[in-house]
Formats: sequence, C-alpha cells, structure tokens
Amino acid sequence: MNDYVVVAIFNNQRETMSLRSILERKKIPYIIQDETVVSVDPFSSMGLGNISLKVGEENIEIVKNILIKKEKEKFIIE
Repeated sequence: MNDYVVVAIFNNQRETMSLRSILERKKIPYIIQDETVVSVDPFSSMGLGNISLKVGEENIEIVKNILIKKEKEKFIIE
C-alpha cells in the first residue's frame, strides 16, 4: 500500500468541498483529516491543527496542479 502524504492544509471545510468532487471524479484516492472536528469546533484547529489533505505519493504532483488551477496554491505544503 502506498503511503499518504499531506499535500495541503485548509482552514475550513468550505475550502475542501469543490476539491473533493474533483478528486472523486478523477478517481484519485485521498484522505481529508480533521474535517469534522474543525467544522464542529473551529477554535479547536488552533490546538489540533487544520484540515489536512493527504494523497498517495504517486498523485502529489497531480493534486498540486489541481490546486494551482483552482487558485488554491496558498494551501499547498512544500
């Protein structure tokens, strides 16, 4: 099994919604971590971190390019 790597970190759930549909349409496996916690208690993101998008190593560049096209490059982790 491939390792999943954090590609981007988002501040709120709204920022992940359109990206989620693109990844599903392109059949790119992903994990969005801490989305529920941050949506229920936004202040918890200060202590727990924000919403992380993780993808397999083989999809990192594809997902980064999608984020750039969606003008969400500020969320990319280098």
